[in-house]
Amino acid sequence: MRSIYSTTDLANLLEVNESTIKRWADSGHIECVKTKGGHRRFPIAAVLRFAQENRIALRGFGFGEFPDGDMQAHLAAGNISKLIPELKRAALSGKIDLALEILRVGIAARPHLLSLYHDVVFPPLVQIGEQWEKGTLTVDEEHLASRTIREATARLQAELFQKPSVRRTVLLACYEDELHDFSTQCVANYFESEGWKTVFLGQATPTDSVVHAVRKHQPEVTVVSTIALTDERKFIRDMNEAVAPATRSVGGMLVIGGPRTRERFAGTVQADMLTDSILQYESLTTRPIPPAAAL
Repeated sequence: MRSIYSTTDLANLLEVNESTIKRWADSGHIECVKTKGGHRRFPIAAVLRFAQENRIALRGFGFGEFPDGDMQAHLAAGNISKLIPELKRAALSGKIDLALEILRVGIAARPHLLSLYHDVVFPPLVQIGEQWEKGTLTVDEEHLASRTIREATARLQAELFQKPSVRRTVLLACYEDELHDFSTQCVANYFESEGWKTVFLGQATPTDSVVHAVRKHQPEVTVVSTIALTDERKFIRDMNEAVAPATRSVGGMLVIGGPRTRERFAGTVQADMLTDSILQYESLTTRPIPPAAAL
């Protein structure tokens, strides 16, 4: 995959004329560097940021990596889930650079970060975890694959477009016995790209620490993630008697995220939102939420 695009290359990729590319570059809409001879060159990160910011699908991006016509047709149609086997192979081989290229192709084919996580990043991790549970993968293989995807995702985040600050804060934490923090990190990445200040407390955060952080940072949204609970009754009690009152006291929303969350906690946890899917977080960044400080 090329790392630098010329004006002609980018015009062909975006299906516009070269004068349009030059005008966008000169007006600052897309980043470029100039050679000593005055020629514009566009780094791959700048191309991806421009496409993501403007929701432009780069239909031919990365086709050189996938010469198979069927794969190219799926990517051109935005069917990025076809990249799952490719990402899984790269992860199991520990090839971070290749995994990053695959994620770049995914975000270019469908410039929607939550969809990339939902359709490409999470499925191979689930498959790898299931293989480890069945004993068909060793611990070192599972750890290498997980680290590869985590690192590739972090590198991609550094390349993506980030909206200007919207002066809102989201606080995220994994519940007390929750050690799986990657999906919550991805939620934090999304909010960050949307211009929110993110306060991510990480895995296994004690309830009293979550409450303290809520009172200190006064977030508009507090997200508590739970995947594998050891004591469901304690979780419900902690949310209803500690975390929910704290979020209400600062005028914020409480969101509980994790598998089967709505099935497990509907009617029992006093949350403003129960979510089973990372795709649902988009509703929080598109609806008006009064700043907590103004309440």
